[in-house]
Amino acid sequence: MRATGLSACLLLGVSLVLGPPAAGGGQAESPPPAGAPGLRYEIWIELDPDGKMLLGKEEIIWTNPTQDAVPDMLLHLYWNAFKNEASVYMRENAAETGLLRGGSPEDGEWGWIDVTDIRLADGSDLRPALTFVTPDGPETEGDQTVARILFPAPVQPGESVHLRLEFKSKIPRTVARSGYYRDSFFIGQWYPKPGVYEEGKGWNCHAYHLNSRFFADFADFVVHITVPTGFVLGSSGKAAETRTDQAAGTTTTTYRQAMVHDFAWTASPRYLKIERDFVADREVTAKEYDEAAALLGLPLEEVRLPDVKMTLLIAPEHKGQIERHFRALRAAIKFYGLWYGPYPYETVTMVDPPFRTGSGGMEYPTLFTAGTSVLPSRNVLSPEGVIVHEFGHGYWYGLVASNEFEAAWLDEGFNTYSTGRVLAAAYGPGALSARFKGWPLDWFLRLPKIFDFETDRVAAINVVRYDPVTAWSWKFYDRMSYGANVYMRAATLLNTLERLLGEPAWPRIMRTYATRYRFRHPTKADFAAVVNEIAGRDMTWFFDELFEGTRAFDYGVASVASVKVPVQRRGVFDAGGAREEWTTEKVEAFEAAAAEAGDGPGRYRTTVVLRRYGEARLGGGDRVEAVVRFEDGTVETRTWDGQGRWARLEFVKPARAVSAQIDPRGVWLIDEDLANNSRRVGGLRRNTVKLMTQLLFAVQCVLHFFGSWS
Repeated sequence: MRATGLSACLLLGVSLVLGPPAAGGGQAESPPPAGAPGLRYEIWIELDPDGKMLLGKEEIIWTNPTQDAVPDMLLHLYWNAFKNEASVYMRENAAETGLLRGGSPEDGEWGWIDVTDIRLADGSDLRPALTFVTPDGPETEGDQTVARILFPAPVQPGESVHLRLEFKSKIPRTVARSGYYRDSFFIGQWYPKPGVYEEGKGWNCHAYHLNSRFFADFADFVVHITVPTGFVLGSSGKAAETRTDQAAGTTTTTYRQAMVHDFAWTASPRYLKIERDFVADREVTAKEYDEAAALLGLPLEEVRLPDVKMTLLIAPEHKGQIERHFRALRAAIKFYGLWYGPYPYETVTMVDPPFRTGSGGMEYPTLFTAGTSVLPSRNVLSPEGVIVHEFGHGYWYGLVASNEFEAAWLDEGFNTYSTGRVLAAAYGPGALSARFKGWPLDWFLRLPKIFDFETDRVAAINVVRYDPVTAWSWKFYDRMSYGANVYMRAATLLNTLERLLGEPAWPRIMRTYATRYRFRHPTKADFAAVVNEIAGRDMTWFFDELFEGTRAFDYGVASVASVKVPVQRRGVFDAGGAREEWTTEKVEAFEAAAAEAGDGPGRYRTTVVLRRYGEARLGGGDRVEAVVRFEDGTVETRTWDGQGRWARLEFVKPARAVSAQIDPRGVWLIDEDLANNSRRVGGLRRNTVKLMTQLLFAVQCVLHFFGSWS
């Protein structure tokens, strides 16, 4: 499916309403992005590379989609986060680092945005009434990242308001996601942008926090970008026309894109620009289409993928990695498309971010930044991992547009999970990343290879007690808890659900959620409802206990023992009206006679004690499996509801037990301590490889999620 172009003039555009979600199982695909139903932008922006300034004009047409009469509008002015140390962003950064100036720009390198004029289409001046507000409470007083404008009269249901703005911005030297280094620029979150109006609640428009991302409504964009002639430009959307002003020495390119909720661009005279095509018929075999259709329960035509124009902007010193970049992007387009629905836009632009602009590893609709080094490793999946991850955000942030301020895990967790699946399918495991003085150690050493879900799990089990996965972005204990919870712990829980529910339920759950809520703003409740619907059972307990909770999940084997069952026990017994004492000597003689007569090897009583070491417990009828293996090769399998603190299993068999193991199929990936999952008779069975790699993973995990943070 492809995006259609916008009309040349916003005022003449026709608002098209998206079709309703499919009925029943929700397996039908969403319609293509034909146009946003209630928000349109046209922006004229000029880059002054010497002054590090942007000069802009903007028109916004917003249609009230609710039954409320709306008296005002809240606007994000994100770059004011970099204006001074009184902003929420800078104060939270200082609190996180313990340094008053932690992360602040140097003198003269601050960034900001000023709305110099804002009027209605009829000329009514709204600028005098513009005020800065603190929607996240009085503790954010002084922050200027959210502005409020009042309308002369409330906008009634179904009515539209047409705003005309002028603004100027100082580009920050680089704090987060946007900035410049010399004559290279990455421009994100750069224009005045309305929040999301929620019926009965008002504007959802949070301040720019240290850990938060973004939330906006789908819109149609026409953006005219003017840069010095000779600069290479990359942008969200599709280039429609380019014109050059030779007298001014500038070039203006117009980009158009329907049905996206953000817009970013980059400019530098140093970029190499390479274009390739993703040709679906070359990348996906007939067998792969057939298998995907069968697994998802969809007609073949609904899993077919469109061709996509791929553009790479890369630094000259990285040109030897061009093929690695395109191979990773092709894999991402293929597998995200087969699993979660075809990519709906005509273009995707991949940017090797400008040096020292702090813009690596970030996602925007139809454009993302990757990140690499001059000396890449042959076996470490970098830059492949960040390319797959950032493209994937085009699905879980771009198309399934949950609120990243309030539910970051619905993007970051889903995408971390999906990234791991794509890398495993396209490349297999990757080597641990380790360097010495910039040199990849795997050039000289054979480092172990791992899957992403393994590193994710190590991070996940170490932050359970700090915060729930579902906390709002700026309400986590610290940045480490935020990152490990919304990325790794959420991904680990999704991997656990996949193992628990299996095929075909799980892939159909993910496909249904991705397509049903495409071009919408889903919540945790929406995803949980899809899980319950497709799985055919109530999994509410899983979300309440493991996503919302902060209690560790840990089941294990406390002990396992096998003792021989005596042929005759010692003591006094009544039999046939007489009382007889079986002494030790008499019992031994009786057993020796029985063995000489060949009455068998005897029988053994095996006792296994299972423990719930953690506070979290199973629910909803789910059970944990336990297996006991015996010397004669037989295996006994039992299940336990895990409600109590312990359970005892007993077996009487003609063979001793060898070992006992809980969760032998590794369903409960979120289990805090895998080392206690099994024991041998007479002692703990330690899996040396797992324990050693866990130590390595603890270090690798920190590097892993900081490297893929976005």
